[in-house]
Amino acid sequence: MMVPNVGVLHPVRDNVVLLAALASALVVPFLPRTSEYYRHPIPTVYAPKAQTRFSWAPLLRRVATRPNLLLELLLIRVTYAAYQHTRLEAAGSRAVAEGHGGQILTVEKALFLDIEHSVNHAVVQIGWLRGFFDFYYTSFHFVVPLTVLGVLYWRRPADYRWARTAIGFTTVLALVGFFFYPLAPPRLMPGLGIIDTIHGVQDFSKPDYGTLTQLANQYAAMPSLHFGWSLWCGLTIALVAPRWWMKALGLLHPTFTVAAIVATGNHWVLDAVGGAAVVGAGFALTHVLTGPRAKPGKDDGKTDDGVPRAATSGPRDPVRG
Repeated sequence: MMVPNVGVLHPVRDNVVLLAALASALVVPFLPRTSEYYRHPIPTVYAPKAQTRFSWAPLLRRVATRPNLLLELLLIRVTYAAYQHTRLEAAGSRAVAEGHGGQILTVEKALFLDIEHSVNHAVVQIGWLRGFFDFYYTSFHFVVPLTVLGVLYWRRPADYRWARTAIGFTTVLALVGFFFYPLAPPRLMPGLGIIDTIHGVQDFSKPDYGTLTQLANQYAAMPSLHFGWSLWCGLTIALVAPRWWMKALGLLHPTFTVAAIVATGNHWVLDAVGGAAVVGAGFALTHVLTGPRAKPGKDDGKTDDGVPRAATSGPRDPVRG
């Protein structure tokens, strides 16, 4: 469910649980019996216990060590399944969703933000640009957030916990919006003239038009998690990346995403504004509940991996384990 629906990746989609289990088992570095430290291991030097507001809540603890990989994979899988189920159950009626779409369009016209039609039709005229935005919309929504989480887990475990909690709060808040404000996207608004670049021409005469399938809620548009998750990625990379070009590259992702969601007719401009709002609220809740993010510029005695430098450098006297 978290792997893009691309033909070449279908073998991965069908075996993702097995591959994840094998990967987590094979990447663990085992100590050979011939090592001098096999019978005389080096004692572990633990980082000082971090201060947090709710230390009793495992998901809110701010500590330097990386959490258990299998438990994190299980957490992501269960959370995403709950997200998919809640998103599907939040589907409203077609009439209500189209009514809310009319409200959004009215507000956008008042704010001179009603650019969906012009952008959509301009992109449709350029074949390669339409193909690029279609591919970007369907393929990068899950790949980039999972990649960011993976890199943080491996290189910045303390930042991983902070970022993971922030995107969790963001998603929960978005589900509230889906439930209470079902919204028809521009491509599902009769008479608006938006071209659905991904799904093709749709039959507006069908009574259940807008649901399309029983697997996805087409009215879960406000706020846009396509943009929200991409903005979370961009901000996270901008905050933790060590070089300016990495920060700039990270911020390109939400830029391309907001262009894609409008060009393909899948979201209103205000959906992106809503996505930015839940991302900001997600980071704010993380700050309130877990405390401020640790500043990497300070010498806290740990490497980028969250391991105390005393355990990775300098003379070490083996002791009997």
